Amino acid sequence: MTTAIEVARTAHRVIADYMAVKPGEVVVLVVDDRTSPSIWQALAAQTLAVGGDPVVTMMAPRAKSGMEPPAPIAAAMCKGNVVIAAASRSMYHIEAKNQAKQAGARGVFNAPYLEDGWIDGAMTADFLEIRKRAERLRDRLARGKRAHVTSPAGTDVTMVIEGRKPVGWLTGVCRNPGEVSAFPGGEVSLPPLEGTTQGRIVLEHIMTDIGRLAQPIVLTVENGECAKIDGGVEARALAAHIEGVKNATNIAELGIGLNPKSRLTGGITEVKKRLGTAHMALGDSAAGYGGAVTSDVHLDGMIMNVRIEIDGEVIAENGEVLV
Repeated sequence: MTTAIEVARTAHRVIADYMAVKPGEVVVLVVDDRTSPSIWQALAAQTLAVGGDPVVTMMAPRAKSGMEPPAPIAAAMCKGNVVIAAASRSMYHIEAKNQAKQAGARGVFNAPYLEDGWIDGAMTADFLEIRKRAERLRDRLARGKRAHVTSPAGTDVTMVIEGRKPVGWLTGVCRNPGEVSAFPGGEVSLPPLEGTTQGRIVLEHIMTDIGRLAQPIVLTVENGECAKIDGGVEARALAAHIEGVKNATNIAELGIGLNPKSRLTGGITEVKKRLGTAHMALGDSAAGYGGAVTSDVHLDGMIMNVRIEIDGEVIAENGEVLV
């Protein structure tokens, strides 16, 4: 099977099954010049095949994940029925996403931007099947009050989650106006209550905007803020990356991966969906996400072999999610 056919097969599921695009609907595709052309070409072709109207918008790569797109692209997102963003920086935590959602657009605001991510690994999983477990996990987290996250690498952190609504459980399936998610499907996440996260977070393997980690990055967390960053070259790069960025030290998210086909690649977009892993984030927890902190960055880092307890009940351990 040729690469083009494989990309087209995934694009067909996205347009026909996950987005359920109807004849006459406008599908806005947001990419940058790092995006593999085969991705937007296949999505546009599949949109046409179901009678939709594709609009391809291209921008320069943003310097950081969470930065806003140019105004004309933001306007196009608000006018579309469906938005699929496959740019090299995540567009999930941006105000333009909120505006598009409020205007009734549905879709995904962070998708793999390289061709390989559409022909192998997490994008080939059945998002409709994953959604069933995601709904169970969402319901368990919604009843929870406190979370305790540990890992063999040294993570040991607690946080209050009471009153926080878990998001991400749509797992890439957005069929109704205002539903937003991210690709690949396969996570449930929430923002901890501001000021309550305490302990030590050891980030492994990969982090948004920083890339692969030769050494873990160790975050010392006090009262919901990262008070200290330790580690090697990547830790120093993170410190420089967030220096002077408002609210960048906020502990913004606890996410739990659910995708059994997610690979340990060099892309955080796929890795953070890996079944039985967790990721925690620095920076923005608002942008329609349920938290109260706004920032120009939202940076996810991985926690491998995670153990998660909710009010003393183990819900994730040894690479499995126990709901």
